Amino acid sequence: MPRADYWQQQVDYVIEVTLSTRDNALTASATLTYQNRSPDTLKVLWFELPQQRFAKGSLARQTLAQQASENGGTSKLKIVDAQGQPLKIDWQDTLISVLLSKPLEPGGSIQLTLNWDLQLVSRAHPLSPRGGYEASHGITRVLAVTQWYPRLLYYGVDGWQLAPYIKNAEFSLERADFKVTIHAPADYLVVAGARWLSARQNLPDAVFHKWQTAGHQPLTLFGPDQPWQFSSPAPWHFRSDNQRDFAFVLARDMVWQVQRLDTQPDGLRLSVLYPDSGRWLWHQYALAAAGHGFKTLSAWLGPPDLSTQHIVNIAGLGMEYPGLKLVGFRGPDAPVPGPSPEYSRTQKYDVIGGILHEVAHEWLPMQVNLDERREGFFDEGMASYLAFRLEQQWSANFQSFYGQPYKAGSLMRSATHQAPVTDAEQLTSKLDSHYHIPAVALVVLRQLVVGAEDFDAMLADFVRVWRGKTATFTDFIRFIGHRSDLQLDWFWRGWFFEPAFVDLTLLDASVQLSDQQATDPAWLMEYDWPQVSLSSGRALEDRQPELQDPHSRFSDRQQDRLDKAQAGGSQLSLTLANLGSLPSPVPVRLMFTDGSWQDSVLRADIWRSDPKRAEVSISLPADKILQQVWLDPLSLTGDANPHNQLTRLF
Repeated sequence: MPRADYWQQQVDYVIEVTLSTRDNALTASATLTYQNRSPDTLKVLWFELPQQRFAKGSLARQTLAQQASENGGTSKLKIVDAQGQPLKIDWQDTLISVLLSKPLEPGGSIQLTLNWDLQLVSRAHPLSPRGGYEASHGITRVLAVTQWYPRLLYYGVDGWQLAPYIKNAEFSLERADFKVTIHAPADYLVVAGARWLSARQNLPDAVFHKWQTAGHQPLTLFGPDQPWQFSSPAPWHFRSDNQRDFAFVLARDMVWQVQRLDTQPDGLRLSVLYPDSGRWLWHQYALAAAGHGFKTLSAWLGPPDLSTQHIVNIAGLGMEYPGLKLVGFRGPDAPVPGPSPEYSRTQKYDVIGGILHEVAHEWLPMQVNLDERREGFFDEGMASYLAFRLEQQWSANFQSFYGQPYKAGSLMRSATHQAPVTDAEQLTSKLDSHYHIPAVALVVLRQLVVGAEDFDAMLADFVRVWRGKTATFTDFIRFIGHRSDLQLDWFWRGWFFEPAFVDLTLLDASVQLSDQQATDPAWLMEYDWPQVSLSSGRALEDRQPELQDPHSRFSDRQQDRLDKAQAGGSQLSLTLANLGSLPSPVPVRLMFTDGSWQDSVLRADIWRSDPKRAEVSISLPADKILQQVWLDPLSLTGDANPHNQLTRLF
């Protein structure tokens, strides 16, 4: 739960921006109001211009892309106070410190005026931009305007978050209110993650009517197979409140479709934009996938704040913003008109999975603000987990790239594996350490530690309690610990803070008979010499169940054994080893001679006295004969070596 003295800063932006799609550049001005709700006196405000990593001489260019030919970033920035006095600006790569005219006391506020320019870069830039342009035939088709204004950095109980933005460690932001006016070339459509205040002035009457009255069936507003005839000279006005960012897209020569979802009282308007050359997968799956994600997560975690959500297909890296998701996967990019191209299974599930992943981000870090720069594993791991749940609900045969426990063991056992808490800029494989392994950890936590229903309720409550606030991974740990009443230090340490792995081994399994059973020759004989049939699985009674009766399943000796077993029960003694360094619950499947089985989970407490070896007993059903013992039959533990977990007893 947030502390009773929880606070967060209040930021208000009023921005006016003019864009050129010929140069893929902008000029802008803003009035910024900053309220200091912290208990500290602030002499300096820190901003970030992430696009400065594309500037000549930047830390990112020096370390990762010295040969990049395209430059981007801001060349002019002026900041003045409410009296019009220029403030001293100190540039430190992507970070900017602004020395205030006088210290900002707790409870005080300050108003600043900012003027700046920005050169955006191609989505194909080697530094993997989170925005930028995609061109077709020399004309900018899509321009994603992201990280485009001087953004206040997050100030919390630990002070300013001042780690530089190089490539992988994303964003640490204050929540803010935005009023934005956009001047765009007349032949470009503008979509933004905010309330659209000027739709009637921006859209042709017929298109505006469709936009307003869109129903539960997909509705096409522009394209396909139509020339682009859009023109809107009027400025575009947007507003959003208490969001962590504001981003928008300019687009032309695109297909635009909308659909209404009943996820909240006034409905949610879902919008997708994609080039006609990408219709082969996007036309069939984009709205369906996004709708599945928003409907499922809204029912579970509560609806998103913004009632309009845009999904835009643009080349390059996928990225999430409040109310606006960029998805790079397109599938076949084939000319129209032309023959329908074939596509692979991977292409299909890349498109659907990419959309679901970005949709999941609308809850974290959008509803619950997270510090991506310091705890990228929390942000991407949680989104990957939610997307994995959505994928498996879409299809049991979904080609999920993150979240499958059986894929985790070999990665975690690798000498190069880095624990998820590792800083994103220091990772050799961000996809493994920040996406896949944390997602698997949450699957394990749900399925084997806390329990599915309880964990689902806890996560929904966590989002509800922290909605509109900034949470840390420590807050999440405390929340789960408090709600579950479980001591889970071993889990967090092994899955997130240390490079550990699981390797469960079944060393020995034996049946201990009750006193009555141990003196009965029928019992002893049955366990020493089970009945064997060479025709098993091929005999007539096996193939025709209507011919079976109790005598078909058991010999006389077996039936006599079962009758006598009612008075006492036998015990299964297991000797287990964990050859890895991560304690784990142990799912156990007991398989019986009649084809049935019994599943149970041994808690991780069995490793407390000896982390490498454990001996446990399980009561056996009185009316069944044990045949096999199988550890982790559903591959839920992330075991690094699943080949040492099956024992055939008899």
